[in-house]
Amino acid sequence: MENNAEFKREKGFIERIFDNKAFILIILGIVIRVIMLFYYYYTHSINPLRSWGDLGSYFEKNLTSTPLTIFILEIFRFLSFGSIEIFAFWGFLWDLLTTLMFYFIIKNFNVKNLNYAFGLFMINPFFFLSNSFSIENCGYHITDAFFFFFLFLAFIYFPKKQKHSKYLFYLFLGLSMCVKYYTLPAVGFFFLKYLIDKDWKEMKIFLISIAPLLIIFLILPLFLTDWFFNILFNWYSVGISIPLFIKIIPPVSIALLFIIFRMNKSDAFEISILSTVTTASFMVFSYFYLRWFQSILFYGVLKEKEFFTLNLNLGSKKREIIVNNHLITFYLSFLGVLLAYLLIIFAYS
Repeated sequence: MENNAEFKREKGFIERIFDNKAFILIILGIVIRVIMLFYYYYTHSINPLRSWGDLGSYFEKNLTSTPLTIFILEIFRFLSFGSIEIFAFWGFLWDLLTTLMFYFIIKNFNVKNLNYAFGLFMINPFFFLSNSFSIENCGYHITDAFFFFFLFLAFIYFPKKQKHSKYLFYLFLGLSMCVKYYTLPAVGFFFLKYLIDKDWKEMKIFLISIAPLLIIFLILPLFLTDWFFNILFNWYSVGISIPLFIKIIPPVSIALLFIIFRMNKSDAFEISILSTVTTASFMVFSYFYLRWFQSILFYGVLKEKEFFTLNLNLGSKKREIIVNNHLITFYLSFLGVLLAYLLIIFAYS
């Protein structure tokens, strides 16, 4: 009798975990990020000479930043009062903020099982590795967080049907281009698509929203400053030494295949994701980081599809597990983590 009562209590506990799995995953996603912040503080307190990675580099100088990125960096360097620890807190806060923003994207895309989908995203190993985790130094890429902030704002407005939402989508997408170049190929894709479709209304909204931003933050600085011109047109030569004609083969191939086989069926969201993949296929030949391709995760989470169903027998209770794009994206992320480490080991061995 005692064993039977204990079994019922255990079964009830397991059931409660299943019933609250979404909430548990979301809390876990926040907790592991907080733990990483304190881990960085602890490891650097016992070894002050330990590198802060990209975060430390951006604390000291601008590296290959755009004018808009430099402006935002200057604000947070000023708010750090000369302390790298405070700057690390800003890096943590931007990372957490952008991760939490994805909840509103999932919500506006009307994704089923909203909280569960968001919970899986919060603990996605590849996204966590790319933006939060590092054993050696510090895992924050604060300028990428700036980029995600504006990109995610664009995605929040994308599903909305109001006319002003279209302007805001292109506006925030344009700002993401001015922070990082990842989505810049979308300009060419949009222009070509609306030209072929003769969608002059969408073309007007697109040009009015994005063109002024590109002129102010990217084009004018090219003519007004030498440093930005040199950074932009010499970036391809940094990192691993690979001839330029080899570097441009993947992005050109991706762009041509997309234009020929997919552009007429694509929407602005898909074009935005494809543009980051195109840029990543060029950047990866300078630095072998698989994190350039993490935007694929967003497509995997937001494009809903159910594949099959698993039936679990938990004693007297039966449960269904629907294997959909959320689970597939989550488990494939482990493969992404493995490939990321293998690529780095191969490149720098």
